[in-house]
Amino acid sequence: MAAIGLFGGTFDPIHFGHLRLATEIAEAFRLEKVVFIPAGLPYHRGRDAHASAEQRLAMVKLAIQRDARFDVDNRELERAGPTYTFDTLSEIRAERGPDVPLVFLVGSDTFAKVNEWHRWTEMFELAHFAVAIRADDAEWNSKGPGAYPKEIWPRITLNARELTSEPAGKIITFAMTPLAMSSTSIRAQVKDGSSIRYLSPDPVVEYIRSHKLYA
Repeated sequence: MAAIGLFGGTFDPIHFGHLRLATEIAEAFRLEKVVFIPAGLPYHRGRDAHASAEQRLAMVKLAIQRDARFDVDNRELERAGPTYTFDTLSEIRAERGPDVPLVFLVGSDTFAKVNEWHRWTEMFELAHFAVAIRADDAEWNSKGPGAYPKEIWPRITLNARELTSEPAGKIITFAMTPLAMSSTSIRAQVKDGSSIRYLSPDPVVEYIRSHKLYA
């Protein structure tokens, strides 16, 4: 059965690094769709996003509008209070049914602290996790799977087919193409008056300019 990818993030702003990562995971695991989920107010962060929820959602829509494999889900932006990944996965699982494979994309640096997440051990009953390994991830490079809580070790697989043959429960890692860009650096460049063309799709760049974001 075709799997659905779930890509959460602040996307403040979305850039080509996000889009390239979504493309790579879609191809590597033969995903039918990758759904971008702009974050509301993550419980573990103490600040709001730089752009508003509406602006971040608009930029994601502009960035993905020409790729039929990509979609966007705004549920976290509409949720009052802190955002928990468990709640999002629970809602999506209820909507998609028990049999559709769901693959949640997460960075290795974030996943190393998964045991601090709300109801973290229950999340694996709702989705698979695809962990993107950055080339400069010193923790992973030195420890490998030992960088993760030992409770999840039995769930780690090297067989990508398990992500489509089962609805949830597996963890797989993959090496992401290193791209020297980030939302933080893009915001800094805008503030400095530098061009951000070719760092994000042109419609997003124009949206940032016309709405005077990050200046």
